[in-house]
Amino acid sequence: MEWIDNIILGLIDKFNTRDVYELCDCLNIKIVKLPFDSILLRKKDALYYRDYKDNEIIFINNTLPLSLEKFILAHELGHALCNPNLLCAAFTFSNKGKFEKQANYFAFKLSNIKFDEVALMGMSLEQIAAYIEIPYKVLRQFIL
Repeated sequence: MEWIDNIILGLIDKFNTRDVYELCDCLNIKIVKLPFDSILLRKKDALYYRDYKDNEIIFINNTLPLSLEKFILAHELGHALCNPNLLCAAFTFSNKGKFEKQANYFAFKLSNIKFDEVALMGMSLEQIAAYIEIPYKVLRQFIL
């Protein structure tokens, strides 16, 4: 997915940041936090939405831990940038389609996660996911 790597490098070069909140602000993508039971979220953790005037919003569950919130925001930003014709996408831990894998890859790479082999030695994949603070199913996608 070299083309996604190039999108990320272009963002960093243009905006001089990897911070997902700053990137959304620079790209004029609004972030709106909602209760998990909000009708807009439909029991998902987040929803990317673009309207007919190209206004973009990421609706996100307001009860997520900060590290998970950042990863999910990066995932939704990945939808916005990697699939510009996509008008709507929702984050769930069970999505396995092409666009979801691309958005997961984008979020993983944007997060610039570093693996300390010594610190991770002897840990299960679930423990590693918790340690580096990304969803287990996402990490498994890149390891297996």
